[in-house]
Amino acid sequence: MAAWFQEVVGDPCQLPPERLKGRQLALLHAMENGGPETIRELIESWGLVWKVGQHGGLTVDVPDDTG
Repeated sequence: MAAWFQEVVGDPCQLPPERLKGRQLALLHAMENGGPETIRELIESWGLVWKVGQHGGLTVDVPDDTG
């Protein structure tokens, strides 16, 4: 199973697939311009699920394709 960040920006050791291109820069702009809420909105706009665990840790889930 891939780490959540690979679903967001791809494998850092390889060029990102076409569907992920531009996400690293978009995340940087979101961090600089709006902080955590803007990052959450951006991640959710990609169809991913932003979750904060009971101890404060952040995870990003990939929804099942079974819908």
